[in-house]
Amino acid sequence: MSELGALHLTRPGTAAGPDTWAAWHERRALVLDALAAEGSTLAAASAAAAHRKATELRK
Repeated sequence: MSELGALHLTRPGTAAGPDTWAAWHERRALVLDALAAEGSTLAAASAAAAHRKATELRK
């Protein structure tokens, strides 16, 4: 959980470009993937959504 807190502190500002946001969502997805590996179904769904968001931003 501390990783999610640290990630929140690095959240890009509103002026950040799509590539910056995509990278942040990918980092978020990796943290959530780790929680999902411990059995959290909510984290698994959230990780999938973060991966999708990153992909959309890179289009």
